[in-house]
Amino acid sequence: MCSCELCQRRTGAPVHIGAWFPIENVKIEGVTTAFTRTTGDMGMEATFHFCPVCGTSLWWGGRSTGFLAGKIGIAGGCFADKDFPPPTHAFYDKRRHSWINPPEETQCFQEVPPPEVMAEFMK
Repeated sequence: MCSCELCQRRTGAPVHIGAWFPIENVKIEGVTTAFTRTTGDMGMEATFHFCPVCGTSLWWGGRSTGFLAGKIGIAGGCFADKDFPPPTHAFYDKRRHSWINPPEETQCFQEVPPPEVMAEFMK
């Protein structure tokens, strides 16, 4: 889960929820509109894919190197599953709206976690 201002603006929500998967385990179908930007504090380039009809944020990926290599992120809301698992990590907790409370077991970071935590998280 991410509460950074870039995710808030991209999703139009106070918090972004996403799930990461190995790209070989994901099949993308249909047409999307893509937007690439260099993301905030991490300085990482990421491409976000949206539905060209309704604008829903669908999936995203980054460069083919670093901890994002071979991974694809999918917006949690796309699963439309009330039993979707809770977030394991929360980024930019310092920007989280005061009325949003992550589950107790969620590891929270004020900003971006250190590289060793990101590497473990992305396994």
